[in-house]
Amino acid sequence: MADGGSDETVLEGAGAYFLSVIEASQDCIRVISADGHVEYMNARGKQLLEIEDFEGRNRNRYWPDMWPPESRQAVEDALCAALAGRAVSFQAFNPTAKGAPRWWDTTVSPIVVEGKVVRVLATSRDITGARLAESHRQLLVNELNHRVKNTLATIQSITKQSLRNAGVDTAVRDALEGRLMAIAATHNVLTDQNWSAASLRQIVDGSVIPYRSNPDQLTVAGPDLKVSPKTAVVMALAFHELAINALKYGALSAAGGHVDVTWTIEPEDRLHIEWRESGGPAVRPPERRGFGSRIVEAALPGELAGTVQVDYRPDGLRCAIDAPLSALDKADAFMPLG
Repeated sequence: MADGGSDETVLEGAGAYFLSVIEASQDCIRVISADGHVEYMNARGKQLLEIEDFEGRNRNRYWPDMWPPESRQAVEDALCAALAGRAVSFQAFNPTAKGAPRWWDTTVSPIVVEGKVVRVLATSRDITGARLAESHRQLLVNELNHRVKNTLATIQSITKQSLRNAGVDTAVRDALEGRLMAIAATHNVLTDQNWSAASLRQIVDGSVIPYRSNPDQLTVAGPDLKVSPKTAVVMALAFHELAINALKYGALSAAGGHVDVTWTIEPEDRLHIEWRESGGPAVRPPERRGFGSRIVEAALPGELAGTVQVDYRPDGLRCAIDAPLSALDKADAFMPLG
């Protein structure tokens, strides 16, 4: 009914109860004709959008024309979907008639009579407060991430200078600096994901790639899996220690050496990860267990609630990690330290 008419005419047959429900709603509710023109808006909607002359300037306007250019496509798509019989939702910006900035969460639903879409019902909820709060939260997170990154860089610099000035053995300095680099690399990955999770592939790549001499020395394969922050840091340290060991004594110490890192999801939602080295010098079990061994063989299985088996085969080290898949995305209270 794009030719006008009162609210009562537009909602004819809907009943007084239906009209009272719409008018009582705290959201902006519009009834839109089959050709996309606004026929009705409830009183709360006019108030939210600061519309003082709906009858004269807004009734029978093409609905997408009532949104700014950056939001129009989302409105057009939702309108087309509803006219095709599908209910859809979208979030978009639309200022009030007086120019006040507003964000809306809008649900668009078809009104079907005898199998035919005769009108569309559009319900918009003002989410400006939530959007502003999220924007402020993101600003704080970005600032925190920046400060943590600077702090890690400062710690690395202080550690490097302090150990050098103290005459600490080069191997010890390099090991500590490498571990700090592994933590920093994982932090960067988590920062990109707003500290929600890190990709297992990114964890492996960030821990091993710095120590290979060419791309052919490393193969990484497995399904895309996300890892929670605290678990990601422990896994990054473990893979870093495996990479350092391979660089010193194993496959990464030889030009023709190779490391394969693969993971699969086994029955009953078990995660199986394998680290396999080949083409390097003959492997011998270590005479003593150091920090790296404790990370791989104690801290990692503890964090994953699983098992880790390290096999020092003469033809190449093997490390098998088995854990419940749920251990990767378990909730934790880990937050970046600043």
